[in-house]
Amino acid sequence: SYTATSLSFSSAVDFTGLGIEVNNTTYSYYSMLNGDSFAKKFGDDSATEGVVETDQADWFLLTVEGNLSGGSTGSVDFYLADYRYADSSQDYIVNAWEYIDLSSLGLVDALSFSLSSSDNGSFGMNTPNYFAIDNIGVVPEPSAYAMIAGLLALGLVFSRRRKLP
Repeated sequence: SYTATSLSFSSAVDFTGLGIEVNNTTYSYYSMLNGDSFAKKFGDDSATEGVVETDQADWFLLTVEGNLSGGSTGSVDFYLADYRYADSSQDYIVNAWEYIDLSSLGLVDALSFSLSSSDNGSFGMNTPNYFAIDNIGVVPEPSAYAMIAGLLALGLVFSRRRKLP
């Protein structure tokens, strides 16, 4: 596991109903997709150091832990890549912004981020230990709420325009 960073707030923030958006960096994404001089290609069934690895073992995990006054308020796991499925059509490497609901963390004054991977060597994790974060404290899928509100408003307009017989 690799502790990437901690994010502290000047005062406690209630994450109930809030979250963050994350994505793989270009470096991490292409390393898992194609392999490189350190990391294996995810989903590659070829032999590595005499051991046959299967695509069922490949994963890249981000863990977000909430902290309040130095104590943990809980954690949320999010797979940035997951090749553990029996049906390989479900395997994926995240390549677009994804929302993580952090409601379960509640009131926090810091968030800690750690990365772990199934691809490890004698010197630690081989998968590049990078990820991207944006929109800290965002409400889930605001565009979906805007679309629903817009459709409701449109429905009200059309219902008022109808003439009664």
